[in-house]
Amino acid sequence: MREFFVQNETIILFAQGLVFFSLGFAVWLQRRRATRLTLSSSLIWLASFAFVEALAVWGHVFVPIQETYLGPGMIEALLVLRAFIQIAAFLFLLQFGLRLVALAPLVRRLVTGLTGLGAGAILGITALLAGARGWDVAQWEAAAVAVASYSLLFPAALLSAVGLWRQRAELSAAGMVGIRPYAAAAAGVLVVYAFFAGLIVPTGPVSPGSVGHADGWFAVTSFPLEVVKGLAGLVLSVLAVKLLEIFDVEAKQRLEALDRARAVAEERARFRRDLHDGTIQSIYAAGLHLESVAIRCADPSVRAEVREVVADLNAVTDGIRDYIRDLAQAPATGEGIAAGLDELTRRFAAETGREVRFRAEGVGSAGPIPEEAGQHLEQILREALSNTARHAGPCRVEVALAFAPDELDLVVSDDGRGPGRALDPGGECHGLRNMRERARRLGGRLTVQPGPRGGTRVTLAVPLDSDVPAGEPAAPDTLREVTPT
Repeated sequence: MREFFVQNETIILFAQGLVFFSLGFAVWLQRRRATRLTLSSSLIWLASFAFVEALAVWGHVFVPIQETYLGPGMIEALLVLRAFIQIAAFLFLLQFGLRLVALAPLVRRLVTGLTGLGAGAILGITALLAGARGWDVAQWEAAAVAVASYSLLFPAALLSAVGLWRQRAELSAAGMVGIRPYAAAAAGVLVVYAFFAGLIVPTGPVSPGSVGHADGWFAVTSFPLEVVKGLAGLVLSVLAVKLLEIFDVEAKQRLEALDRARAVAEERARFRRDLHDGTIQSIYAAGLHLESVAIRCADPSVRAEVREVVADLNAVTDGIRDYIRDLAQAPATGEGIAAGLDELTRRFAAETGREVRFRAEGVGSAGPIPEEAGQHLEQILREALSNTARHAGPCRVEVALAFAPDELDLVVSDDGRGPGRALDPGGECHGLRNMRERARRLGGRLTVQPGPRGGTRVTLAVPLDSDVPAGEPAAPDTLREVTPT
C-alpha cells in the first residue's frame, strides 16, 4: 500500500486539486444570484479559498515537472510563488469564517488587517531564518507554510465551522430547515480539515514542521495526508452543492410571494370592480331617483329632507371611491417591504460607493403589517442613509430588517464619525423630525444613538399588533436622541 501511494503521488495530488477546483467552480457559478442570507452571500469566499487551494496543490505537481526544463533560479521563483498562493488560500478561508460569524465591520477589518500583517510577518521572519541558517528555498517554503498552517489555517477552518453551525438559526428563520443538516455536516468536515490540514504540516527544518509533519504521519499510518485532505474536500464539495440549494429555495420563496401578491391583487381588483360597477351605480341611481322625487314634491320640508338624504348618499359614494383607491394600493407584505428596502440600499451603495450590507430575517413570520408600512419604512431608511452620506464620512453601513409575529425592527448602523453632527439643531433636525413623524404614524418607536462600536445607529421598532391604525399618531415620546459625550 505504501509503495502504491508513493508511485501514484502525482495522480493523488492532481485529484486533490481537482476536488477543490470543483468546489470553487460550483460555488462560483452561483455568485451573481440574489440572496439575503449570510451563508449564501459568504460562499464566494469559500469558492475563492477552493480555487487558490487547488492552485497551491497543483503547484506540487507542476514545479517538480519543470525542474527538467527550467533553471534553478526560475524553480526557486516558482517555489516562492507557491508559498504565497498557499498562504493566500488560508486568508480566503479566514474571510469566509469572519463573514459567517457576522462580526461588526470595524472588527472584521481589524482582524483582516492583523492577519494580513501576520501573513507578511510569517513570510519575512522565515526568510530571515533561512538566510541565517542557510536554508534553501524549498526549506523556507516548508517552514513558512507550516507556521501559516498553525497560525492561519487552523483558526480559519475552526472559525468557518463555528460560523456554519451558527447559520442553522438563520436557515430555520428563513424556512430552510431542510438545509440545516448540510450546514452542520459541513461544519463537522471543516473541524476535521482544521486538524489534519492545520496541525499536520509539511516537513520542514523548524517547528512545527520538524515535529508533527506529513512525512511522520505517512510513516506511522502508511496513508498519505493528501488523501485525507482530498476526501475532506470531496465531502465538503458535496455538502456545498447541497448548500447551494439555498439559492433555489430563495427563488422559490420569491415566486411564491409574487404568486400570493398577484392573487391578492387580482382579488382586490375584482372587489374594486364590483364596488364600482355594482354598489356605486346602485347608490347613484337611488340618488337620482330621490332627486326626481324632491323636484316633484310640493312640500318644502319634505324636499329639504330628501335632499339631505341625497347628500348623505353622495358622501357614502365618496367614501366608497376612497376605499376603492385604497384597494388599488398593493398590500404590505414582508417580502414586498424587504425587496423595497433591499433595492434602496443597492441604489445608495451604487450612488455613494459605500459598502452597504442589507439583511432581512423572519420575512415569512411577520404578523399583520400596516398598509402604509412600506412607504414609511423606505422614507425612514432613505433619510437615515442620507444622514450617513452627509455626516458619517467614509464608512460601512449595515441595514437589518427583522420581522416577528408582534414586531418589525429596522436598524441602520454605520462605523463613521458618530451622530453628533447629525443631531445638531441645524438643517438635519428637519429630517429627524420627519423620521419621528413617520414612526408615530406606524405606532412605532425611533431611537438615534451612537453605535456600540462607534458610528451611529438608527433603530425603528414597530409593534405589529398595535391598536394604533396606520396614519394615526402614536404616543409622543417616540424619539430618543443621544449625543456623544
